Amino acid sequence: MKKPLIVSLILGTLMVSSGALTKVMTPSIQIAEQEMTSLEDMIPGEFESWKIDASTVIPLVNPDDQGLLKKIYNQTLSRTYINNQGERVMLSIAYGRDQSSDLHVHRPEICYAANGFDISRMTKTFVDTTIGRIPVMHLVARQGARNEPITYWIRVGDSLTRGWFEQKVAALGYGLTGKVPDGLLFRVSTISNEEQDSYRIQQTFLAAMLKAVKSQDRYWLVGRVGA
Repeated sequence: MKKPLIVSLILGTLMVSSGALTKVMTPSIQIAEQEMTSLEDMIPGEFESWKIDASTVIPLVNPDDQGLLKKIYNQTLSRTYINNQGERVMLSIAYGRDQSSDLHVHRPEICYAANGFDISRMTKTFVDTTIGRIPVMHLVARQGARNEPITYWIRVGDSLTRGWFEQKVAALGYGLTGKVPDGLLFRVSTISNEEQDSYRIQQTFLAAMLKAVKSQDRYWLVGRVGA
């Protein structure tokens, strides 16, 4: 076979492969076929020994302006709960139907750092609940005298992720099938210098809250965990 023909065949194959890869890497089918239940309605205001602390208003920590927040997220919820021992837990949830690369849910370690917090002690771990074992990230955000231990996870489609790598791998997995996953950030935190005690309180809160959420709504929070 003549050399020019061989080169032409190779170039043609590369062009076809490149086109196919581009198509695969540009997902266009959203997997969230139905609207999520309102977060306000989904998350009970009172369960077991916990109830909303109406005296405290905690804004969603995020470095983005309101216009970008509305572009990234379809729903957000920010509450503070208190139990009968006077322990407080701050809850923030943010949901977005489109987890394409420029609209993905923002991780707390990025949001807090952008707001001037120092981030330390990031650890991947698990929280045991009655519906299953939840993979979570622990980290501590500090700004001046404020020390804030945080527990979070990010749902990407069916999967729960912790940190940049897991979030990207999950999104890429959907991208290779041409699908765009939805996503949800679930974050709880406590203002305290007692970090291990804070994580214990947060675990107790999470277990009680997930048990109280209606079974048909839990998927929106934890994906296929406990399914």
